[in-house]
Amino acid sequence: MKKIYAFIAAIFMAISVSAQSESGSVTLQPNVGITYTSLTGSAGEDIDAAIGLTAGVEAMYMCSDQVGLALGVNYTGYNVKGSSALKDDVIHSNYYFNIPLLVNYYVSEGLALKTGIALNFLSTSKVDGESEFKWSMMGYSVEYTYKDNYKSNFFSFPIGASYEINNIVLDARYNFGLGNVLTEANGSFNTLTFTVGYKF
Repeated sequence: MKKIYAFIAAIFMAISVSAQSESGSVTLQPNVGITYTSLTGSAGEDIDAAIGLTAGVEAMYMCSDQVGLALGVNYTGYNVKGSSALKDDVIHSNYYFNIPLLVNYYVSEGLALKTGIALNFLSTSKVDGESEFKWSMMGYSVEYTYKDNYKSNFFSFPIGASYEINNIVLDARYNFGLGNVLTEANGSFNTLTFTVGYKF
């Protein structure tokens, strides 16, 4: 059994040869993936986590053979599930331009731990596929856009790890929301993100 494990480990190591770039090199990595977001704070008591999508690109400069500095731009969904004025269990779809600045530390060939800071700019906010709410009855009317519920930007603190095999990068991050994202209530987005990218 030990020989089998050793054989599998040898194959795995052979596959991951040349997984990271050398000092002074610059790489570009497009990526796609999914997010899983929860809303914390008092506003999140009746809100459930939901899945969203993310896609973007990341550029990294290798400061040394083990440390890389990466800057990315992603279009990321911070989606949650809750009620609206008319329905229950609807998706609140919130998409932001997510701009992370990360330090990547390679603890072994192809395996990197990462952390940094990210700035998020609100792009769209929809509830049940609609960007606006309109209601009228007996001469009384209500009209507003769902973006009005959210602040235009917020910071987050990403921490995670990635593994590279033959230029394919598997990445997992947890983004801790810093500060309140809502305009009239208390809540922050905490998001788990999984992506697959290809490094050029």
